[in-house]
Amino acid sequence: MPSLNKSNSFVFSLIATWLICVVAGLVYFQLEQLKPFDSSKILMQKHWFSNFKKQLDWIDSGEPSLVLITEKNCGCTIQAKPHISSLTSFATNKGIKIVEVELTPILKHIIPATPAAVIINKAGEFVYAGPLSEGLACAQGSGFVETVVTNLAAGFNSNLLITQTKGCYCVNNA
Repeated sequence: MPSLNKSNSFVFSLIATWLICVVAGLVYFQLEQLKPFDSSKILMQKHWFSNFKKQLDWIDSGEPSLVLITEKNCGCTIQAKPHISSLTSFATNKGIKIVEVELTPILKHIIPATPAAVIINKAGEFVYAGPLSEGLACAQGSGFVETVVTNLAAGFNSNLLITQTKGCYCVNNA
């Protein structure tokens, strides 16, 4: 049975060290991407929803609406594009109007992070506010919005406010 000589041991050690460094780097950069959605508790402020509608010059249209708030240069918005597309189709099929809003300096004071969603029922009442989803990729399958849309289409108002979650968000430091 052949024995490992010093050069073979060195090569295996070098490969193992390299592999550990690569895995540690990947884990570090992925975890660095996880940010809290609303650590400043912006969505918990009194009159938040009425301020949100006021900033958008919202006029109740008599139909339920999904407001998607995105930021053009946000890497997390770019990552979430497939989810946004599927969510748009899903909500439209459930009879919910889609309103896409680009984050403005004024909205930075009332939207803690992007991509975000706000759902308003046909009476103009609050149904949901928070992120599109949670987790590293903020992708389909880890979202809250689909559940709320399904409940709203079935006649239930969730009154769901999500602030305590982490994911790929561009945090607004207004």
